[in-house]
Amino acid sequence: MRLFWIIIICQTLFSIALRGSRPIVSLYADVIGASTLFIGLLIASFAFLPMLVAIQAGKWLDYYGAKKMTIIGGTGMLISLALPVWIPTLPVLFINQLLIGISHVCVLISLQKTIGNLDGNRDKLIASFSIAGALGEFLGPLSTGFLYENAGFQWTFFIMALTVIAGVICIFFATITDQAKIVEKESHINNGTWRLLKEANLRNALIISGLVLYSKDLFIGYFPVYGNSIGLSPSEIGIVISMLSAIAVVIRFLQFILVQHFGRSMLMMVTLIISGIAFLFIPLTENFIILMLLSCLLGVGLGLGQPLSIVYTLNVSDPKRHGEVLGLRLTFNRGSQFIAPFIFGIIGQVGGMIAAFGVSGIFLLIGSYFTRMKDDDSSSSDSREGKK
Repeated sequence: MRLFWIIIICQTLFSIALRGSRPIVSLYADVIGASTLFIGLLIASFAFLPMLVAIQAGKWLDYYGAKKMTIIGGTGMLISLALPVWIPTLPVLFINQLLIGISHVCVLISLQKTIGNLDGNRDKLIASFSIAGALGEFLGPLSTGFLYENAGFQWTFFIMALTVIAGVICIFFATITDQAKIVEKESHINNGTWRLLKEANLRNALIISGLVLYSKDLFIGYFPVYGNSIGLSPSEIGIVISMLSAIAVVIRFLQFILVQHFGRSMLMMVTLIISGIAFLFIPLTENFIILMLLSCLLGVGLGLGQPLSIVYTLNVSDPKRHGEVLGLRLTFNRGSQFIAPFIFGIIGQVGGMIAAFGVSGIFLLIGSYFTRMKDDDSSSSDSREGKK
């Protein structure tokens, strides 16, 4: 029970720092004169290193253990947030995004593996973990929007760095017992990760996860630019972005019930449909209230996609390779987050924000059709007894 709450607190703190800092990066870059395409490159840099090494990071997690990997990742996040405090320039922002991207992967898969293997119902455990992340995603942009507006860029990043320090301290004093070093290192590393994709449902689940993450990144990265162009203040932009995560918190409380009634595969398809519709309507209005409502709609769609795909990934994989498979999932996620900003940066440069958001919405709707899958019949998340 104590470890459960430590993981929940750490996930919230790390999410506040990550999700709070990222919109400020694109907003600050826009204010100092960066083009839409340049901002797209900046957003994409966050996912570049994770796209390349997430699987290997998962293997390191399985071998070295969650506590060590979380502390390493948290330290990297701290350095990435401290650098722009001293040197607030565009090149340093690129370094910030590169470093915080790979560092957060180490933190995220470590916390996911730890909580996913605690005693109890896995859907409920992952839902709780996702609620903590969504709470951080709500508080992050909300707080940094006001901080940036009233205290400036450097103070905003300084406060986010303090948040990371608090998370690292919490995990330092945690007792985490996992299955590190159970498998021989050499054979573990050579166990054909990509062969896992032969399982069609797992493959589709990973693709859906990538679509959800790229669309969330697109919204967080480009909405500040769109909001700035229609005259919204930084605090109003932060409120709109935070509404997505606020609704995600609410919908994740209902995850277990929804899975029981409608099935995991149906819900995963619906997440893409709802998100696609919201994206289509966002650039058609400049009304602050309507934009908040559309952000809430996105929260419903994107809020379920991530925890559902995490549970599915854990259910169908060997516990000894959970870190590796979660790394594979993040490879899909970060790959989509890396490629999409390039594509939509070019679209936005040529056709404006209406085109960027509109094409993304259509892309999500098409994706909902081609990633349809059968429900996983594993009941591991229901049959695991015990208390947190």
